[in-house]
Amino acid sequence: MNKKKTLCIIMICTASILLIAGIIGFQKISNLTNPHKAFEKDLKKPEDLYNHERKYAQRQIELEEQKEQGEEQQKEKLEELSFNKNVINLLLLGVDSSEERESRKKGYRSDSIIVVSVNIDTTKVKMLSIPRDSYTDIPGNKNKDKINHAMAFGGGPKKKGNQYAVEAVEGLLGIDVHYYITVDMDSVKSIVDTIGGVTIDVERDMDLGEEVLKKGEQKLNGDQALIYIRNRDVPAGDFARISQQHKFMMALFNQIKENGKLSDVIPLYLKMKDKIFTDLKLDQIGALALLLKALDSDTIETFTLKGKGIKINGIYYLDIDRAHMESIINEHF
Repeated sequence: MNKKKTLCIIMICTASILLIAGIIGFQKISNLTNPHKAFEKDLKKPEDLYNHERKYAQRQIELEEQKEQGEEQQKEKLEELSFNKNVINLLLLGVDSSEERESRKKGYRSDSIIVVSVNIDTTKVKMLSIPRDSYTDIPGNKNKDKINHAMAFGGGPKKKGNQYAVEAVEGLLGIDVHYYITVDMDSVKSIVDTIGGVTIDVERDMDLGEEVLKKGEQKLNGDQALIYIRNRDVPAGDFARISQQHKFMMALFNQIKENGKLSDVIPLYLKMKDKIFTDLKLDQIGALALLLKALDSDTIETFTLKGKGIKINGIYYLDIDRAHMESIINEHF
């Protein structure tokens, strides 16, 4: 083969590679600015929308029959139902690990479990926290257990822990979880320090080991943020911690948004990839960041499952109030 022919083939191959790369790059950019495209495979298909419209029509009939309800209440419920078409459910997991826990082979615990539902049509966000002691079926275990043990039974986030946690949450709530984001609690410290701290009005004096956090409004650094989101030394216990985590997440979101740092989400993720585990693709992370940019934190609704404490073989569990859970799921998720 002569040199000219060889050169021609090389140029054609190079051009083809560049063209393919350009198409892929354009697609990724398109996905960033169009969340419907980024999450296309998870959104409702035509047949799903048909079933949804049937459900919507049936609900219209039911509400019309409920004469005791005011016209405005009926309208609000129908609007909420009609918008529930393109929703992405994300499972946020905060795992608590340490060298000491690893050495004792105690594994990981997902002590923060939050389902975040994002409606990409209406840009509405709802968060549902699941107490870590919730008594439910766990993959990898023939008996019911605390829901935060699913991560440990799966061998942690580097093995099947995320998958088991997703399955446990789906089984408890009866909804689809499309993606997970698992964050090692220690990485929260780095995130907070990177953005310059988070301002919180701390409800009470708190401590974690020898570290102490005083009551009052203040800008928390990374170490102080860990004290705040981990502390539960009050009668309300885990429910107090859940409330603090909700408050912290809102403050963190506002801090990032106000400082124009939402564009830094992908670089931040890449920097801490060994501490953050997710099945979201980069363009999907970017699409969510752009979507949330227009969101007001005051419009984010938060919910927490409740239940009754029980003891089995001397171990404390939370027996979830099923009626309360189903009312939240049916009305909001």
